Amino acid sequence: MDINFINISRYSFLKNIVYPSIEQNKKCFIVTANPEVVIATRDDPDFKTVVKSADYVLADGIGVVNASKLINNPIVERVTGVDMMFDLLQYASDHKKSVFFLGASEDVNVKVTKRVERDYPDLVIAGRKNGYFNRFDDELADKIAGTQPDIVFVALGAKRQEGWIYHYMDKFEKGIFIGVGGSFDVLSGQIKRAPSIWIKFQLEWLYRLLKEPHRVKRDLKVLEFMLLHVPVIKRVMKWLGFSKSKPRSTRDGIR
Repeated sequence: MDINFINISRYSFLKNIVYPSIEQNKKCFIVTANPEVVIATRDDPDFKTVVKSADYVLADGIGVVNASKLINNPIVERVTGVDMMFDLLQYASDHKKSVFFLGASEDVNVKVTKRVERDYPDLVIAGRKNGYFNRFDDELADKIAGTQPDIVFVALGAKRQEGWIYHYMDKFEKGIFIGVGGSFDVLSGQIKRAPSIWIKFQLEWLYRLLKEPHRVKRDLKVLEFMLLHVPVIKRVMKWLGFSKSKPRSTRDGIR
């Protein structure tokens, strides 16, 4: 589907790429892409442009890892946005780095900063803002850039969060920019992650579906993604009108 995932372990990615970028005051745009995100890039060329502009695309989803095995180019490890977030929070606390928290509801955003203040006492909170703002608010982007954060977590949901980073990253002098989707809900305690045994057996998606039945339409996208990588089935799906690429655009990918 023409999305280039970096094939690296989480440990190596953090130690050899992300942490040095922070210390050298570089800018880095990271996308954590699960099958739903990849399908969205197929359906929206503008969003595909956004994702392909990222410095690194991580396999956030066991479906991506399994698909890589089906095409004989296996990705070594699933690297989730929520795990990256916790790693970066700890690093920021250990090295007194500043973080901006952008997104989620006001209640969740407040709970996030309170937990960070409690659990990561040496981390500097550059600022926070809930996700209810006009996506074209240039003044807000200027204010966030003015706080000079070392790390910017953007929890606006897939497409909008990557679009915001893509459009406004140039306003910043430095920073690690990463869209973390619903990770603020986990950090705030609003939602619990699947127990480790579910994750071990690749059933985190089922745990979340049982907890959030409204996700069923999203999970069907994962099924479509996987089927498009099975040699025999993908031919049938292509005959039925499904394919790995589509020409249409909703023009919602940039902002």
